[in-house]
Amino acid sequence: MARPRAHAATAIVAVALAAAVALAACGGPAADLYEVIRSGAIAGADVTLVPSGDGTVLCDGNSHELPDKLLLTAENFDFTYQSQHHLHLPSGHNPVYTYVVRTSDGTFSYSDDSPHLGPELRALAAWTFTVARHVCR
Repeated sequence: MARPRAHAATAIVAVALAAAVALAACGGPAADLYEVIRSGAIAGADVTLVPSGDGTVLCDGNSHELPDKLLLTAENFDFTYQSQHHLHLPSGHNPVYTYVVRTSDGTFSYSDDSPHLGPELRALAAWTFTVARHVCR
């Protein structure tokens, strides 16, 4: 009869340990989504943005509240292909902005006039422009 009690005690310890791990995970900071480093030759072009799942964005290291619509857009970008393939799209003849994007899957880069920009990269350029102009002030 000692055997069923040992299994029950082991199960209780396992459940308690799992609960402790889950509680510890709840108190951690929200994860950064990615980092966008934008550079260019015009005034105000250079900016580094790091959106976070907690509704903030770091603008050159300074934290700002990210409006819900911009947070939702940031969370819905899917850069898996670009990151995993370390995509580097060369600039065209007249780039205004160049982007380097770092994700947990890897880094990729492009310019606003790179040939073959897909809608995802154009949307990221627009998101970056909006956040830099209206949130990072």
